[in-house]
Amino acid sequence: MTLPIKQPAPAAQAARPASPPPAGSPRRMPDFANNRVLGVIIALVITFAIFTALVPSFLSIANLLEMGVQSAIIAIIALGMTLVIVTGGIDLSVGSIVGLVSVICAANLETWGAVPTIIAGILLGAVLGFVNGSLSAVFSLESFVVTLATLNVYRGLAFLYTDGLPIFGLDQGFRNILSGTVGTIPNPIVLLVAVTVICYLILNRSKLGVHLKAVGTNADASLKSGIAVKRVKVSAFVIAGGLAGLASVLLISRIGAAEPISGTGYELTVIAAVVVGGTSLMGGRASIVGTVLGALLLGSIRTGLTLLNVNPFFQLVITGLIILLAVLVDRAASRTKAKR
Repeated sequence: MTLPIKQPAPAAQAARPASPPPAGSPRRMPDFANNRVLGVIIALVITFAIFTALVPSFLSIANLLEMGVQSAIIAIIALGMTLVIVTGGIDLSVGSIVGLVSVICAANLETWGAVPTIIAGILLGAVLGFVNGSLSAVFSLESFVVTLATLNVYRGLAFLYTDGLPIFGLDQGFRNILSGTVGTIPNPIVLLVAVTVICYLILNRSKLGVHLKAVGTNADASLKSGIAVKRVKVSAFVIAGGLAGLASVLLISRIGAAEPISGTGYELTVIAAVVVGGTSLMGGRASIVGTVLGALLLGSIRTGLTLLNVNPFFQLVITGLIILLAVLVDRAASRTKAKR
């Protein structure tokens, strides 16, 4: 008599990490070698070739380092956004977090000192992210609606904090810490590399990363399998807020000033970088390396168009079209996978 084989419950399958492949089977391609990431790399090469042909100075060391610093600030925020989007959520308030954290840190820099201000910026961003995550998870509200509301709340608080006035003349010692160099490499680029490694390990080598993907794939199944879904979602928003706070202090150290309007429009660019890099807006699939490459691609396009004296409003149009194209590609890839 043949006994029936008991199949594991779907919920358990959703949360259980994939078992290692048997000996002799082909190994899974690493994050940096998947098709979407390769596509972004090809797009980067083409972009560099076109702008170098049109503006030879585009490929100068000075321009590349400047482009890297500009892209680093966006990429750091985008890495946090990646962890939110992989859970199936979204954070529209990251630009407003940058504005609020910037003015608070700039206003208190002389009192707190340079290093405490940097730490305070990260912690303040994490607290604002915690507010977003808690409102969304605890009250079962759509993150889109919650962060659309906090986008306006945080921006309004930034204007109220300074009466709408900018803050100038930031301490040079503070600026040197974050805007200095390690050898010839600007500190923001060094920080981006460090944050990228940390986020990669979180998403691909930690229990939290497994839970983030599981929640984004099937939140109900994850809950039934014992995953604290609300806690996982809040954790993603906290990390995203903390990285937005880090980007805030990087921004004010770079320009030597803070304004309530700082970070305006960042949410559009950040989401574009995440989606272009291969992270699905439906959740469950993300690429840390792809996000950084996506930010570099957008940064190179913006820099090239600026060197060509293209109207900055037209650059917004291009960014929007890139998002639309990336979403269409993602949707087509999802449907093809589903048919298989």
